Amino acid sequence: MLSSISFLSPILLFSQEKPIVTASVDSNLELNKLILADKSFQVEPFLPVLSIGLLIYFIIYLVKFILEHRLKNKIIDLGISEQLSASILEKNGKNKYDDAMKLAIICFGIGTGLIITYYTMPLNIHSLAIMAFSVGASYLSYFFYLKNQQK
Repeated sequence: MLSSISFLSPILLFSQEKPIVTASVDSNLELNKLILADKSFQVEPFLPVLSIGLLIYFIIYLVKFILEHRLKNKIIDLGISEQLSASILEKNGKNKYDDAMKLAIICFGIGTGLIITYYTMPLNIHSLAIMAFSVGASYLSYFFYLKNQQK
């Protein structure tokens, strides 16, 4: 269902009819000038990328779940002690807290990059450089966060 939604979202996005403008030639020229002068940020190119990203994330999560289940079954079949199996499958509250902090730091970095990109229009190759720098800086700050947690 998620894959069909993600594959159909670009079709739904671009299926809108263009309004028919019935006006004089002079007003059409003015309208065209306004359309060409408007260089605002458009969402249309990002919806397919977002939907494909969500689809890839879902597939990765599903594969991870299946592999963890198979690992747990192997551990049970081999009869490994409870302490050793707990250390192999270690998922305590601290790891979940670190994962949440990682997502928060990365989302903050992406948001900061998008804000900087928005205020430095027009969208061009420098926008990609700003986003790459923002994501890299957020991963670096997460690294320093983990380093401080280990002390």
